[in-house]
Amino acid sequence: MFERVKDPFEMALRKAKINVDQIDQVEILGGGIRVPKAQDILKEISHKDRLEVHLNGDEGMAFGSAFIAANSSSSYKVRKVFLT
Repeated sequence: MFERVKDPFEMALRKAKINVDQIDQVEILGGGIRVPKAQDILKEISHKDRLEVHLNGDEGMAFGSAFIAANSSSSYKVRKVFLT
């Protein structure tokens, strides 16, 4: 199963028509960020010592939903949060 970790990375390179040497950093999202072996594989194929891990997919959905709810609420006032 770990061999499949490479597929999305390699497909993204092909679609972008770039090679791995043109990448400055790699950001990973989702449950895979919790799997050390998956991280090791991505480090190896990206030639990076470190991967960027700022937010996992579950947290991203929760944060996005909370921001949308806060912006839409008429029950309480919050400063508008804008996402780009």
